[in-house]
Formats: sequence, structure tokens, C-alpha cells
Amino acid sequence: MKAKLISAFGLIAVVAALAISGAVWAQSDQDVAGKVTRLQGRAVAMQDALPRPLKVGDDVLVGDVISTGKEARLEMKMLDDAVMTLGEKTVFVVVEYLAGGARPNAAMRLLQGAFSAASGTMMQTADAKFSVSTETATIGVRGTTFWGGALDGDFEVALLDGKGVYVETKAGRVELTRVGDGTRISGADAVPTRPEKWAAEKVRRAVATVAFK
Repeated sequence: MKAKLISAFGLIAVVAALAISGAVWAQSDQDVAGKVTRLQGRAVAMQDALPRPLKVGDDVLVGDVISTGKEARLEMKMLDDAVMTLGEKTVFVVVEYLAGGARPNAAMRLLQGAFSAASGTMMQTADAKFSVSTETATIGVRGTTFWGGALDGDFEVALLDGKGVYVETKAGRVELTRVGDGTRISGADAVPTRPEKWAAEKVRRAVATVAFK
């Protein structure tokens, strides 16, 4: 399945849907999910249908629809020290980020592009949940560093370090527990492929999509 680009109308629709669902609201201390720690090129956060150009040190808010420009990279450190890195032409939504309490929960959505994630201290809590949903699959994190994005025509996920992740679609689920393994997801109704070791060259190409110059 070829990677699809989000149209301007599609992005507006996402923002509207978040606003209707109550995921987007005026900023308060409770709405801060993290901060921008590195930025290469340009990035914008959309909140309440208003664009907010991002720079290093800016807050990342719950409900932000973050988009990056050509050749851009954006790194953000979340409340629990998790690190999310976005590649160029990526559209990423921070749906929820509750780092404290008995049941911490982080929910994000990748609409377009590529990203890597290194989970933070919330994953030390037994009931914590950390997930990133995409058009084709949901990625669940168990204290790890992983990459996800379009590569070689399909959406793919690779475990770069740590305990592991699961990748789940409507049709099935696989577990990535060995560093260097990856899976390919050809569509929302397709079972993710059996985990297999990625060649070093493929890992390099994936990591390059989110690497700063």
C-alpha cells in the first residue's frame, strides 16, 4: 500500500474532529505534554484551527496537530522524558498525555510521515499505556525505542532498542521483542508480517528519515 499524503482539507477535518471531541482546547498548565528540544527547518502546531510556528523551547500541547516542512526534523521531550522525533513532511497529533497518577496514558497519532520514539518514565508504572495509532495499525510500547513510517511503499515498524512493541491491525497482531526486527503492514485489514531481522542498510535508511543533520 503506497503511503498517502494528507491534503489540506484532510488536516482541517482532523482539527475539526479533535475540536468537536473536546481534545482541543485553550492552553492551561494541564494541557502541556512536553517541549520542543531540537528543530531543524520549520514546524507548525495547529490548535483551535490556529497555526502556531514552533521553535526550540516552545510547549507541545495536548491536542496539537504538528506538521513539519521539507527536510525538517522536530524533537520533543515529553513530561515523563520520553522523546519523540518527527521527520520531514510529517503530521503528528498529541491526543492525550497523562504522565502522572496510577494509570499514566500517552496516546498519539501519526497521520503522515515518519517518527521515532523513546519511551520515558511512565512505562515504569505497571498500568501505563503508551500507543501511537496510524492509518493502518496501532503501535503499543513497552519501554523501548522504535521507528515507524513509510518505507519501501508500505508502513513499517522496527524495534531499535529496549523491551519491545506490539503492532496491531484489525486482522491481527505481532510482537517485536528482538532489537533490529521489523514488520510491514500493507493495510488496515492485513495482518502485520512476521517479525524479521532488518538488514543494516534498511535500518540506516529508516533512521535517516528522522536524523538531524
